[in-house]
Amino acid sequence: MRTHDPAQQSLPGIDSSPVTFLSPSALDKYLHCPRLYRFLYLDGMWNRSRVTATQSFGTTIHAVMREFFRLPVARRSPERLQRLLRDCWVKEGYRNREELQASKERAAEALGEWYQRADVHAVPYATEVDLQASWGDVVLKGRLDRVDTDRDGGLVVVDYKTGRRPASQEAADADSALTIYAALAQRRLHRPVHGLVLDYVVAGTQVRTERPAEVLEERLDEVLRTASRLRADREFVPRTGPWCSSCDLLGACAEGQREVSAG
Repeated sequence: MRTHDPAQQSLPGIDSSPVTFLSPSALDKYLHCPRLYRFLYLDGMWNRSRVTATQSFGTTIHAVMREFFRLPVARRSPERLQRLLRDCWVKEGYRNREELQASKERAAEALGEWYQRADVHAVPYATEVDLQASWGDVVLKGRLDRVDTDRDGGLVVVDYKTGRRPASQEAADADSALTIYAALAQRRLHRPVHGLVLDYVVAGTQVRTERPAEVLEERLDEVLRTASRLRADREFVPRTGPWCSSCDLLGACAEGQREVSAG
C-alpha cells in the first residue's frame, strides 16, 4: 500500500509497498464492499462522499466526551457537559433547521441521562489516542476513544457509540475493531487489556466484552488474514445489494447501478 493514506493500497500495475496499512474503518469498508474500499482508499474519491447528519452527530458526541474527560474532575458538571455540546457541535450534513434542532435536543437529552449513569469521576489513562503497530507486513492503526486503568493495573478500552441499537453480546465478542484496539493497546501501551466497553451514549447502555490472550490471538489472526486477502485483491468485486441505492459513489459503479435498476 502507498503510505500517503492510512489504508492506501497500490493500484494494479504499480509495485506494491512492502507494508499494508489497515484501520478498523478501512477493514469495515472492505468487508462491506471491496469496490467501495477501492474507490475510497485507492482512487481517493473521498470528495464524492457526503457528510451526513449521522456522521456529524457522532463526531459531535465523540468530541464532547473527549473534552469532558480531559477536564479536572471538579469541573465536570452537567452544565459544563451541555456547554461542551454547544461548543463542539458539528452542523454539516443536516437537511434543514428542523432536523438540526431536533438533533441538538436529542443530544442534550442523551448527554443529560448519560451524566446520571456514567462514572464521571473516572480519570482516563488516555483519551483519543492514535496507535499503530506492525504484525509482519501489516500495520494496524486505530484511534481509541478512551483508555482507563482498572484496580489490577490493566487497561479498559472504551469505545463511544451513538447508534440507537446496541450491539448484541455476540456481536461485541466478535467485533474486529475492538480486537484491533485490544491488540494495539497491549502492544503500544505495554499493559494487558482486561476489558473492552461499547458505551452507547444515546441508547443508554453499555456492552462489555473481553479478549483473553487465546481469543485475542485467534481474532487477530482473522483480521490479518483479511488484510492479506485485501493486499492480494486486484479485482475488488463489488458486493451489491439494497445498500447500493444510498451509496455516494453509485455513479462510478456499473454493477451497483444495475442492482438499483433491477430493484
